[in-house]
Amino acid sequence: MGILSILLVLFIVAVVAVWLYIVNQGNAELDFMLDQRTDFKLEEMSFNRAVFSCNVPFVNKGKQDGIIMDCFPRHQLPQEQFDAVELASRIELENKRRLDGYFESVIIPTKTGNSLIVTLIFTAKTGDIRQALAGMVDMSVDIIYQVYALSKWYIAKPRMVVKASEFTQALSTGVSEV
Repeated sequence: MGILSILLVLFIVAVVAVWLYIVNQGNAELDFMLDQRTDFKLEEMSFNRAVFSCNVPFVNKGKQDGIIMDCFPRHQLPQEQFDAVELASRIELENKRRLDGYFESVIIPTKTGNSLIVTLIFTAKTGDIRQALAGMVDMSVDIIYQVYALSKWYIAKPRMVVKASEFTQALSTGVSEV
């Protein structure tokens, strides 16, 4: 009976040691720093269309690398709130610019980060885009992303609030130099 007790204690110690090792490994923890995003700036403009963009930094605060498998914006500007424009949006990595709307998966090593470029494309339903945006309202843009890491994958959706005054200010400043 003594040997069996010793083997049982050794088994329990081994299970606890493996569990502590796994718990200590941690996971990826992405933090989209919306409070540090840039204001929207005017990228291009025509008579009936204006393109604005901002940068949103993010960092992996976790103990493991993480993979962003998918990332896309969800703008919140219903026609009941503001009906003068049609709005399209896209997200791309600052260091992997793409204009096709596809978000290429990216590995984010622990304690590092990157920056997203959020682009909003306003098209006036009738007439001049400046006149259409004159009555612009505050709006929200959700950044929806899927992360795969040590634990099960998950989807997160931080919300960015955009004040109408950012667009007014960007329009008065003009098109920025790229």
